[in-house]
Amino acid sequence: MAGGRNYIGCLILLAVLLCATCGSTVEREQEILGMYNDRNRDRYADLLVDESRYTTAGAGLHRKFYRHLIGIAGDIVEKKGMAVEKGSIGFYYDKKSGDRNKLYLGLDIDTGETYREPLESVAVSLIRGSLKEIVETLNSCRSVFGEKEVVGIVIGWMWNGRTGRERASMWIVKEDFIRYEDGMLTFSELIHRGMVTNTAGRVIRLPL
Repeated sequence: MAGGRNYIGCLILLAVLLCATCGSTVEREQEILGMYNDRNRDRYADLLVDESRYTTAGAGLHRKFYRHLIGIAGDIVEKKGMAVEKGSIGFYYDKKSGDRNKLYLGLDIDTGETYREPLESVAVSLIRGSLKEIVETLNSCRSVFGEKEVVGIVIGWMWNGRTGRERASMWIVKEDFIRYEDGMLTFSELIHRGMVTNTAGRVIRLPL
């Protein structure tokens, strides 16, 4: 019984969070959808995950929110001035947990840079430098996060390191980035609560 009450309480909290900034996020979502047009569909299609790669319900979500995904690509590239890795915008599951029913809306940013510092130090710099802008774009797609299967976002950064191509990925549950945008979490708290994985997919601690 107690477990049931806790579950219901979590659902109510999530519903409150989803509606807290309803007005502003509706406008932002319309701006994202406004980036979808014939030109951008052709221009950014190769930035989206190939549907044949999905082994989860992500394929259905990909089709349902295709306009959002193209809009995300346009917003990140044209308004945020970042380079999105080809075939990276779509829905992912956390392979460490193996739960294919919990999906994360995500993308990879190709920094185009070469760094000689340790991966953890580079990750901190990249996260602090661009996480806010990317979260703003992804959280604008509030309809996506109304889907029960979508539990968060995952953002990857890629660069040339000392031993080759390296990457760091940050996984954030939707309750946290919604609370952050609602002013209930600081940016530092958002980073601390997120999970970061390295090139090999292992969880790492950042020198924050």
